[in-house]
Amino acid sequence: GPDDSYFVWKKNGQKMKACITEQSHMLLDGRVHVLSWVKDSVSENTEYRCSFISKVGNTMSEVLITVEDKDSDGQDAWTKEFDTWRSAISEHDKMMQNWRKTW
Repeated sequence: GPDDSYFVWKKNGQKMKACITEQSHMLLDGRVHVLSWVKDSVSENTEYRCSFISKVGNTMSEVLITVEDKDSDGQDAWTKEFDTWRSAISEHDKMMQNWRKTW
């Protein structure tokens, strides 16, 4: 059942409880595609770890968010980067919605 597998999110080694979203999609062959993401704000360098625990096996991914002091020039570059990232996210969202329709 669904309790056989779960996500664990850690921020700087501390287990996170809030702002975690999970989605799962049944595939035709009986497998399940699962996604999880967090919304958070950081003011200092922060390490996130996402573990997925299941009876088949565990997997872990980590990312380090680095906070830099920006001058006004850097701000524009950051904004561009953020726009790119945001469009990638909405692109992924569209893809998932189309994918769901297909299945």
